[in-house]
Amino acid sequence: MPVVSSRVYRGEIMHHRLQPVVHRFAYPAYVYAFEVSELEQLSRQLRWFGYNRAGLVSLHSRDYLDGSQRPLLEKLHEVLRAHGNQTRCSRVVLVTGARFLGYIFNPVSFWFCRDRTGAVRAVLCAVNNTFGENHCYLVHHADYRPLRPDEWLDGRKVFHVSPFLPVDGTYRFRFRLDDRHAHVDVNYHDAQGLMLA
Repeated sequence: MPVVSSRVYRGEIMHHRLQPVVHRFAYPAYVYAFEVSELEQLSRQLRWFGYNRAGLVSLHSRDYLDGSQRPLLEKLHEVLRAHGNQTRCSRVVLVTGARFLGYIFNPVSFWFCRDRTGAVRAVLCAVNNTFGENHCYLVHHADYRPLRPDEWLDGRKVFHVSPFLPVDGTYRFRFRLDDRHAHVDVNYHDAQGLMLA
């Protein structure tokens, strides 16, 4: 059986509101990190996983980016070009919540764009809101140097996510992806300071 890089991470999703009222919750979750080039192979090897077909756990192209059945990498590179990124990633890891028994809840997916050495050069954050709309934030350095797991990158909020929050302010992102960890921090800052962590 060929060796694959895709993996399942067991972890926690946490939401912490700091204003106007402090509120925090956290819950355990399984998060999938799919090496996109391995999806067909995984679908053949694993009886419980289906790529563009039913399975206990499944991943369907139509659930991502433009909602079409086109190949995932084709859609991803189209979005990257639309954001002004002309480079093509050597390896792409999609960190997401897959379908379970056909059902999906996936407010955000992270497309880690890696170079030949495995260094993360950019992350596309694909956000889905409660109104059925979606938007992508491409997070990277201006020169596309590798993202370090200890550094924060800023991006202006331009998409309506929660009915309780306005469309203004700034997101701060931090990413870590390796054999043992998939870690994403997304903090939201408004005019008064840090609102969500």
